[in-house]
Amino acid sequence: MKLFTSSLHIELLRTSLFAAPQKGDVKFTPSDNKDFAVVWTYDSKIDDKFFPFVKNDLSKIGFYLNAPHHNVNTVYEQRELGKSVLSTLNFNSLFAEELVVPLIKKDPRIAAFSPFNLLMYRTLSEPDKTIVAHLTAETMLDILEIDDQEIRQQFVKGIAPLDKKIDETLGGKKSHIPLVGYAADTMMNMEIPFEEQEDVYDFMDDFQMKFESTFEKKGYIIAGYYNVKESFNSADDNLPTFTVFWSYDLCHIPFSYTIFDGKNAQPMAGTFAPCSIYLYVKKGENKIVIGMPTLAAWGAAMGIKNKEQLDEMNGLDQEITSILKSLGGVEVPNGNPLLRK
Repeated sequence: MKLFTSSLHIELLRTSLFAAPQKGDVKFTPSDNKDFAVVWTYDSKIDDKFFPFVKNDLSKIGFYLNAPHHNVNTVYEQRELGKSVLSTLNFNSLFAEELVVPLIKKDPRIAAFSPFNLLMYRTLSEPDKTIVAHLTAETMLDILEIDDQEIRQQFVKGIAPLDKKIDETLGGKKSHIPLVGYAADTMMNMEIPFEEQEDVYDFMDDFQMKFESTFEKKGYIIAGYYNVKESFNSADDNLPTFTVFWSYDLCHIPFSYTIFDGKNAQPMAGTFAPCSIYLYVKKGENKIVIGMPTLAAWGAAMGIKNKEQLDEMNGLDQEITSILKSLGGVEVPNGNPLLRK
């Protein structure tokens, strides 16, 4: 991933407001998708129906709730980050294991949106109006720059039952939010080479502790963790050709307040939250492969123009890159990591 100066990065995002979605460094042409998110609007508080639905009903169609975070706005208040404009902000990370695991075997980048967020929020100005939303499957695929048509078709088809279930069970007025564009670099990709280990599992246990503590010392919260290889839904090894495969949710509370809440609140950006980052080691390889969507991808998709918010996104992109480099990471171009030589 290229690192831009703040002014150049901001100008890049501004340019995307008036142009068709742009290609990144890798030769990839986004789809003709016009919507970054699908939205359901309710003229009432639906909490009593919504939360049991997400926890219980969605698991029946293969969407498992992982590390939910409810009333995130109260955390902003507790930390005295500023005045809130939200009455509730809820992140419901969904992991569609039966859909995603076979696709990971073809292109691990799909894990960068696994889990993905089913957002629910209300504002103080409209206390009885509930918004539920998630990124479209096409937006996720285009940000990842996955162009394999079989993977794309399977993922889009696999996400559709979620929307159908929401329509049938919760109802609401359904709409879509237009996609503005794509950042020049929608993904950050790293590899951490290591010497052959006598016990690679002990090595990865140590690395995992170092990875988590390094981010936590920098003010990040491990908001969610999913061991993709060792499923909690069965005793089977999901990914026998991988030594480990982890998916993390990262959260930075002051950053999230600046984007989702406050005077320039963009709560719909919560469809991207928390930041998903995947790590894996493939059997027979001595490298940790890491990938996650950039924060710049958020701003470009939504057409965010506020300078403070764009500076925050640029700053976190640079900081996360720096943290991964401090752990031994080397930047690599985006592309299917299984095909990387």
